Amino acid sequence: MHPKHHVESRVPDLDLMRDGLKLVTLTFGIELYTNASFYDHPEAALGSLELFYKWCPPDQLRYYATETMSTHKPVTKRVLGMLPTWLKTDAPRKKWLALELKSSDAYQDAPEFKFHIWAVDASKQANLLSLALPAAWGNEKTAQLLELVQSLCDIFPFHSGLAGYALERSHYVLEDSETHAWQASMRHPGTDIVRIPEDARASGGNAVKGVGWLTLLGNDLVAQLGGLPSLRGKFGSDIDLIESKNGVIVKAGPHPLAGDVNRGDELTLYGQVYDVLAPWIQVAAKQSVCFQLVEDFVERTHAWYARLATGMATGMALAATHWS
Repeated sequence: MHPKHHVESRVPDLDLMRDGLKLVTLTFGIELYTNASFYDHPEAALGSLELFYKWCPPDQLRYYATETMSTHKPVTKRVLGMLPTWLKTDAPRKKWLALELKSSDAYQDAPEFKFHIWAVDASKQANLLSLALPAAWGNEKTAQLLELVQSLCDIFPFHSGLAGYALERSHYVLEDSETHAWQASMRHPGTDIVRIPEDARASGGNAVKGVGWLTLLGNDLVAQLGGLPSLRGKFGSDIDLIESKNGVIVKAGPHPLAGDVNRGDELTLYGQVYDVLAPWIQVAAKQSVCFQLVEDFVERTHAWYARLATGMATGMALAATHWS
């Protein structure tokens, strides 16, 4: 392989610290989107939480927030029982259901470990599950992370999703954190940016937010793509298709990659997956709320959604000039 085309599996340092706060954290992120209600599928939310606890015991989670809170507060034993209580068979249904549990030194910090569900009843937004784990595990525990995603895909009735390197940003210093995350992701296009609730609106139950090391396609999407045999024919032999109960996991190579435009990295497999899913990703771009950037936020939001498209190398290189 020509050196230009070799992409190292190293994990870049993309965190942003300012005034003692971590405004952006690089993680291994997992996001699943669904049209289903968590009230109708409590096993999806509760089973996902139990799987998360195997990677992050509850006593490591320091702060939480719900749909009614403007500031994260310390986790207590009562907090850890909230989700099971909400999803009991005889519990009243809330129109808006959200719970974030995270580990961080300060409540304002972007998390390294995180469990987050978000759902709005009778909405055009997707309901979602978002997990964050340490980025270093992308290299150190690759096989185990694949098993985790496979387990989630068997219990969660997903429409779409993705897993791989992802940037978490602080909700409390949003413009600075999103600007840094956008710059970092444009230079390292294998990294996603997690934005909740904006991601719920972008996915909307009818779109695909983007491509990761693992790109998750629900059974309905697979059918729209012509079924599994047709889908296999759209990809090269280096891309694996892993069947699950609720859809297919598209695996772009043996391990997650961040890439680096400045080093001439070409995320060829990620680009192949993007090209197949481009019509659905373009829908997500149109539905998405723009990034909160200093300038050109509309154009740069659309450029971010298309950063892995074939022929985007020049655009990504230009975007990388804004990296500081």
